[in-house]
Amino acid sequence: MKLRYNRVSARLFAAVSFGALAVSAAPAFAQASSDDAEAEDNIIVVTGITKQDANIQDVPTTITFFSGANLEEKGIQLVGDVATFTPGFNIRGAGNNPTALVLSMRGQVQNDVIATLEPSVGVYLDEMYIARAYGLNTEMLDISNVQVLKGPQGTLFGRNTSAGAVLIQTNDPKFGEISGLVKGTYGRFNERSGTAILNLGFNDSIAVRGAITYGKRDGYKTDVNTGKKYEGRETLNGRVKVAFKPTDTLEILLSGEWYDGDIVGPARQNLYYNLGGTGFDPGAADRAAMGGDPDLVAISDPSVSPGAPAEGLFNSVKTQTYMAKVSLETGFGEIRWINGYRKITSSNLIDLDGESSATGNHFTQGTQDLKQYSSELQLTGQGLNDALDYAVGITYFNESGFDQSRSVTSGGAVWSGFKGIIDNDSMGMYAQANYHFNDALSFTGGLRYSIDDKGITAQSAVYPLNGSVPAVCLPTSFNIGIILAGGTLTPEDCNRPRSDTFKNLSYTAGVDYKISDEILIFAKHSKGYRSGAQQLRTLTLNDTAPAQPEIVYEQEVGIKTQFWDSRVRFNVAGYHNKVKNAQRSVILAIGGTSQTILENADTETWGVEADLAVEVADGLTLTAAGSITDPKYKNYSGFVVVGGVLTPNDKSDTQFTGIVKEQFSVGANYVADLGMARLGLNVNYAWQGKMSQTEQTFARLTAPTTTAGGGGFDAANAQAILDATTTRAHGITNVRASLAFGDNDNYEIALFGRNIFDERATQYTLFLGGLNYIGTSWNEPATYGVTGTIKF
Repeated sequence: MKLRYNRVSARLFAAVSFGALAVSAAPAFAQASSDDAEAEDNIIVVTGITKQDANIQDVPTTITFFSGANLEEKGIQLVGDVATFTPGFNIRGAGNNPTALVLSMRGQVQNDVIATLEPSVGVYLDEMYIARAYGLNTEMLDISNVQVLKGPQGTLFGRNTSAGAVLIQTNDPKFGEISGLVKGTYGRFNERSGTAILNLGFNDSIAVRGAITYGKRDGYKTDVNTGKKYEGRETLNGRVKVAFKPTDTLEILLSGEWYDGDIVGPARQNLYYNLGGTGFDPGAADRAAMGGDPDLVAISDPSVSPGAPAEGLFNSVKTQTYMAKVSLETGFGEIRWINGYRKITSSNLIDLDGESSATGNHFTQGTQDLKQYSSELQLTGQGLNDALDYAVGITYFNESGFDQSRSVTSGGAVWSGFKGIIDNDSMGMYAQANYHFNDALSFTGGLRYSIDDKGITAQSAVYPLNGSVPAVCLPTSFNIGIILAGGTLTPEDCNRPRSDTFKNLSYTAGVDYKISDEILIFAKHSKGYRSGAQQLRTLTLNDTAPAQPEIVYEQEVGIKTQFWDSRVRFNVAGYHNKVKNAQRSVILAIGGTSQTILENADTETWGVEADLAVEVADGLTLTAAGSITDPKYKNYSGFVVVGGVLTPNDKSDTQFTGIVKEQFSVGANYVADLGMARLGLNVNYAWQGKMSQTEQTFARLTAPTTTAGGGGFDAANAQAILDATTTRAHGITNVRASLAFGDNDNYEIALFGRNIFDERATQYTLFLGGLNYIGTSWNEPATYGVTGTIKF
């Protein structure tokens, strides 16, 4: 352990030393930020530590910023692509729904997507907290900017931001301006999409902005047995905003957004099968036919499992999002009232094992119907002759609906079903201030008190033919008297209600000092909070105790620098955090049925993050960023299955899943005036190290099944499992070349390529013990195409 700690310390020291060298050699390595709507004179405006606009270089916290132009230049098409170019941040599509996202940052991770498990990285759309990840991985439509804030953000942004926050800001209507654009794209796999944006600024008090995009793409995965194509998709996304400014001090902003997406899939690929540890491999023939090609699959016919939807694999998601904001400027600050409502409906069918035999197939069908309402009243401003910046506010949040999953294995006709009906309320009060002792030295302090009242009605049962009438509740002892008396069960007979209350006081304290106008150093200590998680997919009555709230204590030190008339920007930060009751979601086969158990562990993580931007010459900008994350378990009292019984077990020796320990990216952007046209060239390369997708270790896999946590595999099979569940290190290259014509670049034609070298790696991999299979999804292949844009 001491040697490992020393290695991490050496890495941190080396990274910071490299940063210092890079800064001192700035003229040789010069770089700067690209032009964008949020940057004027090389100043990038972000959300500051008191929720007021600030220069990113003056904010004493680690932030990665993307303007709308940056997103397009880097080939960031979906929300999930943002992490590719954000050091220390990783996003995977969820295993049960590719439109949902699993986010990890600074050693903290939400390793499952269910309605009772909160994220550790909060996502905000136009200042509204998005509670559930379903339908989140959508197209970047009319985006102003995306900001990724690192470290606990609980004092300003509340619960479930214990690792960080992602702020997505769409473009607001512009007063007194009529403008817009029309854009069309055609690309590989018959990808075609169209986008239209219209801004109607009727005068200085009323403006309307609308944006709509439609996209469709053919499938690129082929079934080796049937020839059917998978991963085709069709999406429609629209947004309308109305801004009303009746006085110089009062503004009202109303918005509505609608999303409708369908995917033929997701189609997973089998990598390993050892059915029940018997040595029988139902997927062997399919894997031989696929030959390791990521774009070949073998999907079970739904007819092998009575009750499965006849259409086969599908994923359908619809969201509705409505917001109302009121802003009032007063003599003592700005009062803002932010209200939001969001509804999600989602359904899908997935072949989890990724092979076609009836003997080993595993279908799971998910249905979600969830809605949320939130309201925040905040006051921001300055005081004490502008020596004090502050933000205070109160928040309210309500969420209700259900999350349901049903599964069937081996061509059976009886489906096991889990349904969680939730009703959650949350309230919070916060205050944060930044006091400037002088022009150089400032102190930041903040507090937030949160109360979460959570209610769940867990409903688990066996459903013949995937119908609506349960044959028996799960566990089978529950309400068995109804059956013994000759009665018929209803789903409500299987209800098991529970309520829990979680409370927390989060805080932050920090100091920053401006050595000069170009150099800021800062240090802070923060406590973050991730709300407790109620059990949704368990069967035994004694394991329904919730996973406890995740509490994070983090220290961070950093330096932000600018040189060469702000043509060079270099930032580096090191951090250390300890997490008490880190939440983990594990799938265990108990009594022949796979269940999801939520557990707690204690962790410790050291890390460093750095980014560099240099404007080498007029029009040429180089960028680089990187991170090292080194987490470990300090304590992990979880569960395993021994002899069919859920058994406590010390799991401190297991692996972290979904954590990328090393990342870096480099890029170049070049803009030149050719006289009749403006040339734009952009290339970006993002690399990440290997990532484990199972908590299992070689020692555990090879231990006898009679021991706690033992898998009973021989050495060859154990190594095969570890190899298949490890995402290899890989790098993605995106490029874009454009020509813009007209006085204001009104007409543009652009060629683009994403993952141009066709680097393939597993994205979400599931090793399901009991059945003992491994199914995976892969990142998308190389895509390329052309986009034409007309602006007015």
